[in-house]
Amino acid sequence: MRVKIALLAAATLVTAAGVGVGVILHSPDEPAPTRPSTTTLAQVDTTTIVVAREPFCDRLPDADVKAALAGEPTRTASYGDGDSATLTGAEGSVTDVAQEYGCTWTGPRTAGATTAGTTARAWVFAPPVTLAWARQMSARAPKGCRAQQGPAYGRPTLAFTCTSQRRSTVSYRGLFGDAWLSCELIGRPGEAASEVTERAGRWCLAVARAATA
Repeated sequence: MRVKIALLAAATLVTAAGVGVGVILHSPDEPAPTRPSTTTLAQVDTTTIVVAREPFCDRLPDADVKAALAGEPTRTASYGDGDSATLTGAEGSVTDVAQEYGCTWTGPRTAGATTAGTTARAWVFAPPVTLAWARQMSARAPKGCRAQQGPAYGRPTLAFTCTSQRRSTVSYRGLFGDAWLSCELIGRPGEAASEVTERAGRWCLAVARAATA
């Protein structure tokens, strides 16, 4: 139990970035939308959404992934509860056994760039999260990041923006029922933070819908 609690607390400061084994994500059996959703977080009451603590990555429409990345994904990977995963955040990196279900999509590099293109991520804790724990995890943004005021992403919500090496990262995290759901979008080098924030709002809404129980 102490291990689970430590991992839950640490996950507020880290982001699922890599996995021991990459898994290609497949589209669901039903036809996926060919156009991305234009609905924003501000237009939806996410506090009424209940998220399942289970794999959800293959339910995300390809159109919404492409819209988040502003292009076709060049790399796609996922991991599940019990997999070995590398967690990377403002506090550094650590490889551990994941207690989450998560996925990462990476877009193409821009011309002349030495870093990867836009990266879209999403993950949900496998263990249930209590309201008390959620309040602790939403109390502050990771070191070096700025908490943001904006639309709710579950209840309670933690939204923040980080800037590093001319790249902006926008993240939304919140409690949906007993599930702590996180999503984030890392923009291209030099991309305006306002543009990343706009796409991140649509991306994180698509994540919440795909993860709905």
